[in-house]
Amino acid sequence: MARQGFGSLLTDTQWQELASGGSPRSYRPDDLIMIQGDPGTTVHLIVHGIAKVLLIQPEGTEVPLAFRAAGELLGEPSIWSRQRRAATVVAASACTTRVFRSDRFRRRIQAAGLESAVWQTILRRQRESDELRAEWSVLSARRRLAAALLRLSDTLGEPIGAAVGSTPGAGEIGVLLRIALSQQELADYIGVSRTSVALEYARLKELGVIRTGRSFVAIHDRPTLAALARGERE
Repeated sequence: MARQGFGSLLTDTQWQELASGGSPRSYRPDDLIMIQGDPGTTVHLIVHGIAKVLLIQPEGTEVPLAFRAAGELLGEPSIWSRQRRAATVVAASACTTRVFRSDRFRRRIQAAGLESAVWQTILRRQRESDELRAEWSVLSARRRLAAALLRLSDTLGEPIGAAVGSTPGAGEIGVLLRIALSQQELADYIGVSRTSVALEYARLKELGVIRTGRSFVAIHDRPTLAALARGERE
């Protein structure tokens, strides 16, 4: 999978030189990477795998906010401020990062002339957050789900190849989201009920747009999914 976000703005040499200065960390699925409310003293670069950003509500409910893949930054607000973590981050798959003390990471990006790449990343994430809130306010459950699957496929998707068992098999085409994302988590992510997600999933399967299995969603008809997201098809 190509580097996403911050990493996509760097050359291979810039990425390798920056990542080489961090300490390697490995996480299994569901391992904690960062905890909401903890002091922000470190920054992570995701080298491999997928991380899930969660907002923990006062009553303990976990609301997915975003998914980050290889190339992305985690904990970037701490580069300039020691504010406490605004969210919890867990590994959504086997995940490897390079971790830096925040002040050390700041000096490294300043020396390498990469501050603008960090700010571009922050602004892009703010724009994505604004777009998501707009979707919540005006779009139907069908359009929200279609838009979310498109967004996730853009950042986390990989071409479907030959596989065995419950994963997409040889001869299939499309984009694979190899991530354990329950219908309830997806419902929380797009702000609808689990029942709505189940109904829309069933419809997308009937149309041949997606196929699902344990820990994956295969998108086979992206044009139709995009038309649904735009409201051009019911």
